[in-house]
Amino acid sequence: MLKNWKDVAIALALAILTWYLLTGREKVEAWVDMSVEMTNAPEGLTIRKGLVSKIEVRVRGPKGLVRSLDRRKWTYSLDVSRLKVGENLVDIDRERIPLSMAYEVVEVKPSRLILTVDRIAKKDVPVIAEWRGALRPDYRLLEIKTQPEVVEVRGAERQVKQMTQARVAVQLDFDDPPALWSEDVPIKLADGVEANPGQVKVSLRFGPEIKTAWVRVPVKLQTGPGLQAQSAQKFIRVQVEGPVPLLREAEAGRDIEGLAAVVSLPGGLKPGRHPVRYELKIPDGFRVLSRQTETVDVTIRK
Repeated sequence: MLKNWKDVAIALALAILTWYLLTGREKVEAWVDMSVEMTNAPEGLTIRKGLVSKIEVRVRGPKGLVRSLDRRKWTYSLDVSRLKVGENLVDIDRERIPLSMAYEVVEVKPSRLILTVDRIAKKDVPVIAEWRGALRPDYRLLEIKTQPEVVEVRGAERQVKQMTQARVAVQLDFDDPPALWSEDVPIKLADGVEANPGQVKVSLRFGPEIKTAWVRVPVKLQTGPGLQAQSAQKFIRVQVEGPVPLLREAEAGRDIEGLAAVVSLPGGLKPGRHPVRYELKIPDGFRVLSRQTETVDVTIRK
């Protein structure tokens, strides 16, 4: 019984060894992705076009080893020390592919790169901000500004020379717009160009729409002690420029709060009817354009 057990174990070991030798000698191929990492970058130059983030390598090798390739992250070091301004033809050097002698490199995609190189330049440009979004009816954007108003941009000389401004965009709806909104917003730039600082504070100032309209203004008398007076007009008409929401109230027949024609009666007026000048009190946001009359008729009683 013991002798039979040893024979079985030896046979099993020989079978495993035979399978390993056969599969180890079997050659298979596979594609492996390798990220590209630049080394020895020349100072003062930048690659404007043509650089890839990865290459594909087709390898041949023992089946067991090839299957294990995808378990690792591979990186190809691209030596760019000899780059010059303009177009550069750079071959992918198979000798620099980080694989052991157990593998054979069959193919590389791409096998060479055409790199467009430019000098690095920088300059100061103004920041232009824009806002897009929905806004509550009868309201508008009054002002938009950035802090700082100027930033330094840095990148390929050809791109930087063409730049006249840097742009930031705010995409936001305001159902109930605040008087002032501000937030840090990143600057939008072309690939290969960066800004310092990379974001600016954008401030938006909102307010109601403004329009011109004729409105009625209540007349208010200010009399001294013991003086009885009455205005012949309860209202006067004035042309104003003001916020649309408040002017809508006037169109509906309601008085605008804070808008009044105040008549201060001077002393010494005799009984009878007198034209008296009034002082127009107007709320914030309004501007008087025209008046229907400069005086109000006031009757002094005995």
